[in-house]
Amino acid sequence: MKKLIFTFLLLPTILLAQHKVSGTFLPAEQFRAAILYKLEPSKPVYIANTNIVNGHFEMELDASQKPGMYRVVYALPQDQYNFEFIYNNEDIVFSFDKEKGISFQSSKENTLLNDYKSEMLAIKSKINTFYSNNIQDKAEYMACFTELKTVQHKAEETSENMLVHDFIKAEKPYIPTAFEDAQTYFNNYKTNYFKPIDFSNSVLQNSSFLLDSALRYIFIFVDKQHENTSYKNNIDVVVGVTSKEKVIQKSILESLWNQFKELNNEEVANYIASKYLEKLLDPVKDELLLSDMKAFQNTAIGVVAPDFSWPSKQGSSKLSKLTGKDFYIVTFWSSTCSHCLAELPVLKKYLGTKTNIQVLAVGLEDERPNWEKTIVDYPDFTQIYGYGKWDNPIPVAYGISSTPSFFVLDKDKKIVAKPDDVEALITFLNSHKS
Repeated sequence: MKKLIFTFLLLPTILLAQHKVSGTFLPAEQFRAAILYKLEPSKPVYIANTNIVNGHFEMELDASQKPGMYRVVYALPQDQYNFEFIYNNEDIVFSFDKEKGISFQSSKENTLLNDYKSEMLAIKSKINTFYSNNIQDKAEYMACFTELKTVQHKAEETSENMLVHDFIKAEKPYIPTAFEDAQTYFNNYKTNYFKPIDFSNSVLQNSSFLLDSALRYIFIFVDKQHENTSYKNNIDVVVGVTSKEKVIQKSILESLWNQFKELNNEEVANYIASKYLEKLLDPVKDELLLSDMKAFQNTAIGVVAPDFSWPSKQGSSKLSKLTGKDFYIVTFWSSTCSHCLAELPVLKKYLGTKTNIQVLAVGLEDERPNWEKTIVDYPDFTQIYGYGKWDNPIPVAYGISSTPSFFVLDKDKKIVAKPDDVEALITFLNSHKS
């Protein structure tokens, strides 16, 4: 099932009556269970879970359940298959079609928010068309922004004393008072982007709104000719506007670090870590994240690879002491990993009689027998027994989370490539033949 992300919301009433969230999912056979969380500034708080039966979902909310933003997770991974809604002591009834999206049969606030977003999107599309087609009709241009202003004012007025009001106010777009060319409009839009957003607002803090807003800013306002410089400058701005809200700032920076890590953008990920995020982390509570960041920094392209040693016939050998080769391949594998057992023979065949490359194969294992049986087939590899698997200090230092993993080092032990698989490894080696 393809990735599905949307936003809905529910709000409070003064009555402490018991309410429920219910809905219909289509196609029914693709949905099995749901987990409900309440969003908090630091992390989501688990509330309940239930089955989705024949496409129908229903959860009773305890009378003491606080208003705010909630998240329903309906598949794994949780960060992809979820939707959010505002709860404020009212029943929520919705229908979700995988192709058509979400609609509400009951919920004033979610309906209001969805209608507001739809109207704003339609007007913004007109504005984009105006600029992309280079239309010169200034009357038509100003009419678009007059309509934008009207929709915003009406939504703020209608949502007064409702929880959704905070989100609508924070969504308020930049509206020019006179004609602006595309570049001027873009620059002013960027300059005014964060002005309507109050990062100290507790309603916004207990939602994904602040994170989503920061991510949009960082990834939208980018000069394609100088991407990383733009990213870093935008990150600096986000850090500035969140300077008084360290919990929110930490959450945003942690999410950003993970995104740039997934993009394998070492420059920006390490910029986030070293300049900002490390200072916000607790050495005990955030030990795992600190370890991951350190490993990512220490295995960046161009960095001397983390050193390690292993028992050998000479007593002990060490990576930094190896000499005489053009390349050293450090590979992490396991005798119980089917992908490893498929890729290592390909690497063995490719190397053949090559004498300028040395393979250091670190086997992540819990027990020796199967490892010892497997390594017999790879007599030319330097075999290193990594007892403890993921907790072994060597994979920890390299930030290993899956096998097989490959690192290519030059003669000085600097990391020159981190190929995703053996095919990419061979492609790299073929392009760097001496």
